[in-house]
Formats: sequence, C-alpha cells, structure tokens
Amino acid sequence: MVISEIFHSLQGEGPTVGTPCVFVRLGMCNLKCNFCDTPYTWKEGEEDYSDEANERIMEAVSNILDEFPHTHTIVWTGGEPMMQQRDLVAAIDYLNQRFTSRVVEHEVETNGTILAQPEFDRRITRYNCSPKTAMSGNSKYTVKLKNFEKTTYKFVVGNEEHCSEALGEIERQKLPRGRCMFMVLGTTAKEMQERSPVIAEICKKEGIRLCIRMQCIIWGAKRGV
Repeated sequence: MVISEIFHSLQGEGPTVGTPCVFVRLGMCNLKCNFCDTPYTWKEGEEDYSDEANERIMEAVSNILDEFPHTHTIVWTGGEPMMQQRDLVAAIDYLNQRFTSRVVEHEVETNGTILAQPEFDRRITRYNCSPKTAMSGNSKYTVKLKNFEKTTYKFVVGNEEHCSEALGEIERQKLPRGRCMFMVLGTTAKEMQERSPVIAEICKKEGIRLCIRMQCIIWGAKRGV
C-alpha cells in the first residue's frame, strides 16, 4: 500500500464527527482540488507493495488499537483510498481477524469517482463521499457511490455561489438531501466562523446538514489530527 500517515484522533467531519478513530491516510489521488488540505498525498513517494511493508503498516494500526481499547473505528482516507481497494481488502481482513473480541467499523473517505468493488464494499461500514464541484478546479462528474444506506455526500462550500452549484449537483445526480452535507470551506476557526452564517441559512432553507471541520477548530491546520 501507499501510505502517507497513520494516527489516532477524533473524526472532525461527516456523520460520525467526534468519534475516536484510527486514521490511515493513503497516498495517491486521481483529482487535484485547488482547496485540498492534504496536497502531500499527491507527491510521489516510496511505493512499497511487498508483504513486509504491508505487515509493518498493519502492525502500526494494530498498536494504536491496542493502545486505545475503546476505539472501534478505522477511517481509510487519503488521497483517494478507492485506488487501493485490493490491498485494503487484505488489510481489513487481517485487522478483523486480529481483533475478534472488538467490533471494528471501517469508514472510507472518498471523492466518489471510483466504483466500489463487491469484495471491498462488503467490508465497509460507511462512505463519506465528497463530490467535487467546478469550484474545486475539477471537471464535472457523477459519483459512482449510490448506496444511500451507507453513503453520506459532503460538499465543500464557501459562499452562496458554491451552495447553488452544490444544490444543482444534488438535483442532477438525484442525491437524497437527507444524506447530504455542506462542509464550510476553511482551515481556521476564523475562516469558518466568517463563512458559516450564510451557509447555515441556506442549509436551514434547503434541508441540508451543516458541517464544520472540528479538527481545524481544535488543533488548527496541521498533520496528524
């Protein structure tokens, strides 16, 4: 697997916000968003697909789960983790077998451009899908994840224009509003506080959940949180 970092923290975004989790941030991404807060995952790194490398990665995750026995969620994030589904199937099976006495949920953060293969999908508890609109600098696309029981759709927005574009995509792609969120664009508490009131009013009117990046408010924009 191509790994960027592994750490323990609280989930700061999406439907499980506030939950203690082990984060496994994978390298590589098929998009390049102009507001990306993890551009280091795009850079070419040491790609080691050997059994020994994967064993070291799984040992690092296992050590964190041992250290935090009340943590029950692993978040596979990126980059774009769906680019490494085959390796993740083996990793998830290993962890599930090692921690048989603990229910471990597997959460995936994805841009939704890549279809989940059946073997992978069966092992995933939920998807936090972040569809990218034109404001991200990417071309328009339709998300490949349409399992509404497992998937939440989180649009990054910073102003009324962004919200209008996101609402248009929700309608175009026939996404249920009850499964959609508007996440306020920003990496500091000040930025999100300034932008949130307008976005909050739109969320109230349109029936969309509001999401603020909790990790940035608590720890600021830095790695490993």
